[in-house]
Amino acid sequence: MKSLERIQQNSREINRMLARINTLVQERDTSSTKRTEWQAACQDFFARYDALSFPGGAAMLARVRSGDLDALEAAVQFLLADPYHFRSGYLKERLWRWLARQPLSASARDQLEQAALAYLDRRICREFWTMCKTMARLGRTQFWSRVAERAATGDVRATLLLAYRTNLQAGAQARHLFYQAC
Repeated sequence: MKSLERIQQNSREINRMLARINTLVQERDTSSTKRTEWQAACQDFFARYDALSFPGGAAMLARVRSGDLDALEAAVQFLLADPYHFRSGYLKERLWRWLARQPLSASARDQLEQAALAYLDRRICREFWTMCKTMARLGRTQFWSRVAERAATGDVRATLLLAYRTNLQAGAQARHLFYQAC
């Protein structure tokens, strides 16, 4: 659990630094001191972003694709923590896609199923669809039973996820109809 808290803490720090930049950008042209302060905030953000955005930074992220066990664990923890910060949606989308093709332990699959079920309680965003495709490959019977229970209550997200279980084409069609309805 400690790593989940750390991921959330890092996400909050990224958001804090970005908010500082956004505040300073409005004042940067008023004086050379303000411009220097804004530049320092930007440099700090870019210097620290890699280490804060993903546990272990870009080096660990690169190891996810090669199937490194520590990197896979970091990826699963990241998806379970579900942080929200600058570019986190793109990162989660890639992680879902990469994890679909990796051999995962039973505990890692349990955690991914837990993360996928959490997606049913929040708004649909870009990584939702990649999660659906991944879970179509990785989801086990108990997971799909829980999703079906949610879908039976009229949960739209669960219904969309179930469409991907049938096949990816059915899922894509459900996605298309969902966006038409919106």
